[in-house]
Amino acid sequence: MVNYNKFLKMKYIIYLLMFSFCCFLSCETEERGQYAVDSIPPGKVSNATVENIEGGAIINYTIPNDDDLLYVKAVYERTSGEIVEQKSSSYSNSIQIEGIGKSREVKVQLIAGDRSQNESEPVEVIAQPLDAAIYSILDSMKMDSDFGGMRISWKNPTEAEIVITVSTLDELGEWTDVESFYTKVPSSQGSVRGFENEERQFGISIRDRWGNVTDTLVTTLTPLFEERIEPENAFRRWNPPGIDYSHYADAYSIEKLFDDNPKTFYLVLAPGLPYSFTFDMGQTVKFSRLKQIQRNVNAGFFYSAQNVEAFEIWGAESAEGLTDDFNSGWIKMGEFNVEKPSGLPLGQNTDEDVAVAIGGHEFNVNPDAPKVRYIRYVIAKNWSSSNINAIAELQFWGSK
Repeated sequence: MVNYNKFLKMKYIIYLLMFSFCCFLSCETEERGQYAVDSIPPGKVSNATVENIEGGAIINYTIPNDDDLLYVKAVYERTSGEIVEQKSSSYSNSIQIEGIGKSREVKVQLIAGDRSQNESEPVEVIAQPLDAAIYSILDSMKMDSDFGGMRISWKNPTEAEIVITVSTLDELGEWTDVESFYTKVPSSQGSVRGFENEERQFGISIRDRWGNVTDTLVTTLTPLFEERIEPENAFRRWNPPGIDYSHYADAYSIEKLFDDNPKTFYLVLAPGLPYSFTFDMGQTVKFSRLKQIQRNVNAGFFYSAQNVEAFEIWGAESAEGLTDDFNSGWIKMGEFNVEKPSGLPLGQNTDEDVAVAIGGHEFNVNPDAPKVRYIRYVIAKNWSSSNINAIAELQFWGSK
């Protein structure tokens, strides 16, 4: 009986070892992939035609009639000198080359490949890509004097991924980069700040994701004078007849708008929109621009919930006679909308959207607007159509 049990035990161990060995071989086979089944290369592509586009070309062709065809690849040289291979599946009859800078003749080899790792003889086609998108974007660039610096705007209809670099001359007369804008939206604008009210040269160049760079576009501008209107010991609560002060809770008072801390915020429950709140700046100012920063819970909270999307700014130099009636002496300084750069639906934010929200949205004030001291902020709309409204910071620039 004992010997019989030992026999069964040895038999079990042998079966177990054989099973493990088979599994090992199976894994080895899977890792190595399919072995070649033939050494016959596929046929060549035919009827190739070229459609030249900005920075590249779309090449259409007829695939060879091979049952085991796996891909067609294009081999070509980019402006940087890099030799590139791009593949398209056997289910497609076109392939796109990209990454070319200035327009030039590009030789492209089209090669078919099969599942046995055989490749056809190459078919050479000639493409003549148009100038890359960075050059048409530079042509669309507008540069104007702005408060404390320069404002630029541009169009990018193909939504190319680009970096716009702004440079200026330093004290030694050397060009130095002062700002970069990373963008791929159809059109946008930006400002470069922090300069004195003195004539200076600015330069702009644009780079794409393949390293192609435009020449530098140079202009001479004089930044408009402005200074930050510091709220410390000046801005305070103030309410005319008919506009009562309100906040959601003491932790979210109006003073949070002016504490230079974007992590705190003013929260107010409005009975309906539009809704007005007011404050006294404690000084008479001619505004140049303002910045509004959204409440920041997390990256997904921007452009949503209680954050204000549309608003108006009204002002008055004297408090005498002011009431909730707009005709009591209030002067309209402007209507403003917080715009999401990507234009994506609610709840979908790109890195660019988040970066702009963290930095704050800037708005230029009507240059013909008079000096004011008393401010009336009118909430016209928030991102959720809620009666609860939030603003993290309000900052102002101008001259006293």
